[in-house]
Amino acid sequence: MAARAPGPDTEDVTVNIISGGEQIDEVDVAASGTATWTSNNTALGGKTLYLDRWHPGVLGLPGTVGGSLLLWVPKASEGGHLEIEAKLNVS
Repeated sequence: MAARAPGPDTEDVTVNIISGGEQIDEVDVAASGTATWTSNNTALGGKTLYLDRWHPGVLGLPGTVGGSLLLWVPKASEGGHLEIEAKLNVS
C-alpha cells in the first residue's frame, strides 16, 4: 500500500496515520510539499485506515484543522496493491 499526500498548505502539516483505531505512524508534509508513506497488507488488511491532517494552532498546540480520510483496507490473501493520492486540506 502506498499513500501519497500532496500538500497545498502554506504551513507545514502532519498527517497522523491510524489503523484499526491505533496510531501507527505520522508523516510530516512541508508547506506546498508532498509526502509518501508505504506499508503492507499484512499490517493493514481487514482494518480501517484513517489519515488525519493537522498543524499547530493557537500557542503551538496541536489541533485538527480539517482534512481527513477514512477507508477500509480489505484482506488480500493472494496479495494485492492499493495506491491512494489524497489532498487533505481545509474545506
